Amino acid sequence: MGCASSYQRILKAPRARSAAQIWSLPEDPNFLHVEVPDSSKTITVVDRTSTLPRSSVEEPIRPLSEDHENFELQLEVSDSSKAITTPIAIGIFSLPTELICHILLLLHFKDLSYCVLTCKAFWHVAQNFVDVQILLELYAQGFTETPTLDWVDVSSKMYSLKRLASMWQSDFHLNSVSEQTVAIGDILSPYTPGLQSVKCGIWWMWVYNRLFIRECDTNFKSTQTWPEQSFGSLVDMHFLMKSVVIDPLQDLTVMVSSYGVFDMLDRRVFSMTFRLASSQRPHPDSASTSLECMHPCEMDPDHDLRFVDQPAICGDRVVALYYYKSHNGSTSNIFIQVIDWRKGHAKGYSLTELGGYKASFHLLDEQRIIVIGTEGRMALYTLELDGSPRRRITYVLPSVQRRLDFYHYVGPLLPRYVIHATPSFHGQAVHPDLIPDYVTSLESQIMVLEVLSLSWQVIIVVDMAIFATKATQSEIPVEIPWSEWGPKYARYFPHHPSHRISVFGSKMAYALPRDRAPEPGQRLEELPAEGAFYVHICDFNRAISRSEHSNNVYDCNSPGRLIRRPGRVAQTCFTKDDADIITNNPYTTAVCPTGFSTCHFDRFFLEQDRLTLIWVSVLGMNTGKF
Repeated sequence: MGCASSYQRILKAPRARSAAQIWSLPEDPNFLHVEVPDSSKTITVVDRTSTLPRSSVEEPIRPLSEDHENFELQLEVSDSSKAITTPIAIGIFSLPTELICHILLLLHFKDLSYCVLTCKAFWHVAQNFVDVQILLELYAQGFTETPTLDWVDVSSKMYSLKRLASMWQSDFHLNSVSEQTVAIGDILSPYTPGLQSVKCGIWWMWVYNRLFIRECDTNFKSTQTWPEQSFGSLVDMHFLMKSVVIDPLQDLTVMVSSYGVFDMLDRRVFSMTFRLASSQRPHPDSASTSLECMHPCEMDPDHDLRFVDQPAICGDRVVALYYYKSHNGSTSNIFIQVIDWRKGHAKGYSLTELGGYKASFHLLDEQRIIVIGTEGRMALYTLELDGSPRRRITYVLPSVQRRLDFYHYVGPLLPRYVIHATPSFHGQAVHPDLIPDYVTSLESQIMVLEVLSLSWQVIIVVDMAIFATKATQSEIPVEIPWSEWGPKYARYFPHHPSHRISVFGSKMAYALPRDRAPEPGQRLEELPAEGAFYVHICDFNRAISRSEHSNNVYDCNSPGRLIRRPGRVAQTCFTKDDADIITNNPYTTAVCPTGFSTCHFDRFFLEQDRLTLIWVSVLGMNTGKF
């Protein structure tokens, strides 16, 4: 959990001192005994007796999670002050990983956190087991016993997450910490939406070959200046600038340009240029200032190049997806270019999904990418060491209703899926102070699919646990129907395109026209052109919602966060069979009572404890820190 820098103080794992069989109690074969010596920084499993630190015996038996109650071993914990034993010890790292996980689950939150933070082997176990991650997050967020002051110093990142827990109660307030006006001349008259994003408190916008960067984090004492940049002179006159993407952590700007029409002679599709975000100079860590990306196969000439979303940066890799559209309107399948910008290497591959403006993708990390084609399927690919993609698992999205025209039958009009997810924080950080104190593990994150159809719009909140490590281990591509994964890992809600969305971790910021949480399944009106909108924060972390008091359910006057369960959506673009498949998993919601003007409001960005709001008339950035 957290960034890798949290685990610099690593203790070497001890070797097993002897080999012996682990026996269960004669009187109850479902119980096993463990020992954690106070003088050691690790756990030792012993036979027939258990002894744990006093902090671990406040609850003699800790119940296991629901997912494991039918097949997990249970452990009995006894107080060391009441028994003196001299068993033969067995090193815990000689045991199966699953058994180590079960032992960790029984520890007191403080001991569990300390083991994971100080021992690299335990940290790797926690990375592969969602239950351990949930316990760590609950402890850090303050939903269990408060740690002692001396333990807080073990991890400032855990303390930072605990501090966030108090910020999401009902009727939370946003305190403006900075407001800036970015003068970009006549570009806003008329206004053309530009590419913009916020990452680590750095806002950037690219519009008409000009790049603007501003800092929104007042805690970051930067000596770095971010001058306005114009890229018109940096691109070959025969090329057209297609996109600019930056990664503030690596001080990296990636400029993408192309001919726009496929060149049959040398198969060049586009070029990438790598420069410092803080200047127009070439990036010193890149082996090549500019890189040509070649199409992986032959293709008919005079096809228009179209990108799928914008290229994405994660660590050493830049990924770009594209397709070609012919003059008769037909589209090719999607192609992917995987670029190692440090080594100056690029290679293209073909994907199975059909291209089109309704396709989208999200880069999870340097090894995993999610692709949604125009057919309504969400595929997880892994990127091998050489960059080649490998489709592992496909999740079928809900079926869309077919339209029946008055004169003739019309087939299904597939919607467009817009992905909202947490950005990646991988890579060698040039500005380490920009890295968030805490980022939830992938298994605890969500991805929101904005389903934009011609009938009724909805959003689907997807539990990212379906893209965890186990999903990438399938040797044969697997397709999972909606009826098998939707009820457990997805929720969907009515939506309007004017309701802005931003996602960070397990939380979704939602701009709605009312200052009260909507009833389950209730469809709200669009944001007015002149009026106010209110910021709603929904947290879909299952463990957190279960930890809240049951009296908060549907109680709008509760001082804590309001717990909701998704309701049935009366008006939806999905077929009746798929629309009736809804999850009962709860979530928490809180509302800021302060209204913000909808006049010229463009979008906002949620990041940990800050919300950056953008108005396009003067492009003022009102950063609320809560």
